[in-house]
Amino acid sequence: MKIKDSTAYEEQVFDELEFQQQRVQSSMFEYCKFLACDFSESEFIHCKFRDCEFKDSNLNVVKLDGSRFIETEFKNCKVTGINWTSLDWSSVALSSPLYFDACDVSFSVFNSLNLPGLSMTRCKAHDVDFAECDLSGGDFFETDLTDARFNLTKLDNCNFKEATGYFVNPLENSIEGASFSLPDVLGLLGPFKIKIDDY
Repeated sequence: MKIKDSTAYEEQVFDELEFQQQRVQSSMFEYCKFLACDFSESEFIHCKFRDCEFKDSNLNVVKLDGSRFIETEFKNCKVTGINWTSLDWSSVALSSPLYFDACDVSFSVFNSLNLPGLSMTRCKAHDVDFAECDLSGGDFFETDLTDARFNLTKLDNCNFKEATGYFVNPLENSIEGASFSLPDVLGLLGPFKIKIDDY
């Protein structure tokens, strides 16, 4: 099945679709599933995804200018190098519109977005920019956050249990009520320049 411009798709299943380096504009996808699809280096311009699921798919450096995602899930996908700030976030409900599970979201940009409740579990999230975001109540369970940037970020009530590689400065970020696990939680003490005995 070929994806066309200015077309509404509802309850469609796209299975093993090859759509690399292509462009689609002003189309709507509702309750659709994308299974083992390759969208790498493609462009979805002013498209809308509602209650969709991407599974085992490649969305490497996809451009999403002016597009919207509402209650959309990504499972075991490559979702790397995406600038999520280029989407249309107007009128998005306060609940998280995005759910990532067992995905590679490395080198992505979420800078300054309000995404309370963002779910990013069991993911690889290297070099992701979360600076100045509101991620309150987010879930980062078992996610590798090596070199992810948290600066002036709201992380209240977030779940960092079993997460690894993160560095969160409690003097520059809000972490009230957040949950952490040993040993990575000790990284929160780095800014205080104190010595910690082996435990």
